[in-house]
Amino acid sequence: MGYLDGLKVITANRPANLSPTLQRRSNLLNKLEHQFECAKAKVEGSDYFVLSFKSFKLETGQREQVEWQRRIKPWWYTTPEGKVIFEVRYANKRIELLKGKTGIEVDNLETLIPAIELLKKAVENGELDNTLSTTAKTIRSEIAK
Repeated sequence: MGYLDGLKVITANRPANLSPTLQRRSNLLNKLEHQFECAKAKVEGSDYFVLSFKSFKLETGQREQVEWQRRIKPWWYTTPEGKVIFEVRYANKRIELLKGKTGIEVDNLETLIPAIELLKKAVENGELDNTLSTTAKTIRSEIAK
């Protein structure tokens, strides 16, 4: 018996490109995951950083790659009444979750974590696809000007 007999071997066809809708959805899910981890870290009393790589050229002409910690800016703020407001952002713009409503209000930071989880499920189900596409069109038109 060969080693490959223990594996499920298939004919794999990688899709050429994701649709723009799936790309926007994936991008927002990635950002929401960062916000989820950032909120968890705040509740635990620590900071959340994402490791990034920066590449530059040395005087000798060699390329050097340096790892650095990038801080994630939280999408929430606390009101004077003590409530936490979470605003979903796409391309650094607030997006409408419902008609005319851009924020989610929760009692405290601990209750924000399940709210972000619920929001991630809504994005996975495509509930914000129309909002994301209109936001993307607005951004493209602003860039074209």
